[in-house]
Amino acid sequence: MIKAEYIWIDGTEPTSRLRSKTKILPKGAKTDAKSLPIWGFDGSSTNQAPGSNSDCVLQPVFSCPDPIRGGDHVLVMCEVMLVNGAPHPTNTRAALRETFVGYLNRYIAEHKPRTTI
Repeated sequence: MIKAEYIWIDGTEPTSRLRSKTKILPKGAKTDAKSLPIWGFDGSSTNQAPGSNSDCVLQPVFSCPDPIRGGDHVLVMCEVMLVNGAPHPTNTRAALRETFVGYLNRYIAEHKPRTTI
């Protein structure tokens, strides 16, 4: 068995906190972020959803060996998503990615190499 510690940022204000929960995977399972499964959780307990509509999803984005547990165990950094796949409002990583991609595209457009014939 492999323990994958899913870690995410909650919706506590004014300062967010780290949360985590452990998913048990079969021995030999792939543990890179793209291979790890999404995992649901109750967002009402992390200040990310009202009790009447509290389903949230953890989307793995990075994994690395767990330095505490050792062995094949991993730490899994996650983004919080809504059940429809859209970024959760507390998902600041998604907002940063949009901003970064916008600036990157603008930079590329303004600094295209010019070719002459």
